[in-house]
Amino acid sequence: MQKPSIKTKLIFRQVLINLFILFTTLTAFLPLCYSASDFLKVDGRYIRDNHGKGKKVFLYGTNLGGWKMHEPWMSPLAGAENEWDARNILASRFGKDAVWDLYNAYWDSWITEIDFNNIAKAGLNCIRLPIYVLNHMDDKGNWRRDRSGAIDLSRIEWTVNKALEHGLYTILDLHGAPGSQNGTHHSGRQNGSLLYSSPLYQKQLLEFWRTLAKRFKGNAAVAGYDLLNEPSETFPGPMGSGVIHIYDRLYHAIRKIDPDHIIIMEAIWWWNTLPNPREKHWRNVVYSLHYYQWQNNDDFSVMKKSVDGWIKDANIWGAKYNVPHFIGEFTLFGNAESWSYGLKKFTESRAHWTTWSYKVLGRNNWGMYNTVMQNGNIANIDTDDLNTIKYKWSQWNTPEFFSPNPIVIDAMKKVTKGRHLKHPTKAFSTKFKHSQPSKRKRIVEN
Repeated sequence: MQKPSIKTKLIFRQVLINLFILFTTLTAFLPLCYSASDFLKVDGRYIRDNHGKGKKVFLYGTNLGGWKMHEPWMSPLAGAENEWDARNILASRFGKDAVWDLYNAYWDSWITEIDFNNIAKAGLNCIRLPIYVLNHMDDKGNWRRDRSGAIDLSRIEWTVNKALEHGLYTILDLHGAPGSQNGTHHSGRQNGSLLYSSPLYQKQLLEFWRTLAKRFKGNAAVAGYDLLNEPSETFPGPMGSGVIHIYDRLYHAIRKIDPDHIIIMEAIWWWNTLPNPREKHWRNVVYSLHYYQWQNNDDFSVMKKSVDGWIKDANIWGAKYNVPHFIGEFTLFGNAESWSYGLKKFTESRAHWTTWSYKVLGRNNWGMYNTVMQNGNIANIDTDDLNTIKYKWSQWNTPEFFSPNPIVIDAMKKVTKGRHLKHPTKAFSTKFKHSQPSKRKRIVEN
């Protein structure tokens, strides 16, 4: 048999190299690979792994608040009272392209990889990611797209992947819906609860969740879909039938695409504002409440009474409705004893919880990490020039500008220590790229 020539060997070697490059390129876009035990589903009042057939899983975590949507009381925004006004001011001053450049600088600074590590080191296994719809879709319903023409959800994807790398599940929380689901600054827009009176905004809402369901279907790193943050037609009044109607539409729209992920519905403000899920034929759902005791909250006896009352209600209604109890937001304010007692009781009651919030500007004991309000890097978007705003918004990384809050972190570590929390398995390949999106490519619009 004739030996292959040197030229033939070189050609064969190059073919192997090309095949290897092709394989590694393709596998970078394969779906996330998990063991079956990672995927969470509801079983009665519990969440279990292995698609609802395995061990009980309890989610303990924090919110990444103030990141994808400014809330002026807790993030570095001056010159506007909410995101809607802020973006209009910036666009009128500098143009739409400059707006995204400014926000990318802020997003790249406020949360970085070290933050996921900080959360994991506190003994937690979950993050709740507040999402603002206008980061992905404009007010007319046009999607922001990357240069390939695909709908750009890269910021959400990056977050899910970074959380996964540090053993954290992600709850996707639509914090600011089209138009606004409650007409307050923490929905992004303060000029009315426009969602409930606008067929256009309701259409956008359905399209948004359909798109997320398509993108994250089968992704076990996502613990669930939190449909709307604190929705109410008459906020701060309790939600009514309009919210329930939208919940039902969203539930069925998502289920046609994604039959498996947990769907989370928030009760504003009491359990009885939500229907019995059996009556609506809702399955694999979790009911969520937010707990804030505003009066005399430095008094431990007051906070203890509130915690005990919340748990008592949850035990009654959770049993009646046969659903898990998720405390999507809460703070126990400034008393260390309140934090120790509250987290202990929440955990013993088998509730799932995520504190509000991971990092906070100015209010000590609201965040796992805090900084002082007088920081000179708060941008005034109405008076600062473009370069000044960009510089200031790029100066908010946690190690340099925030301090850990031992009252909150120590209480977290105490209640999670030794509980053998379930963490999602790190995948060997991912569907989504891991680099920060703004450092990869410029984001473009339709």
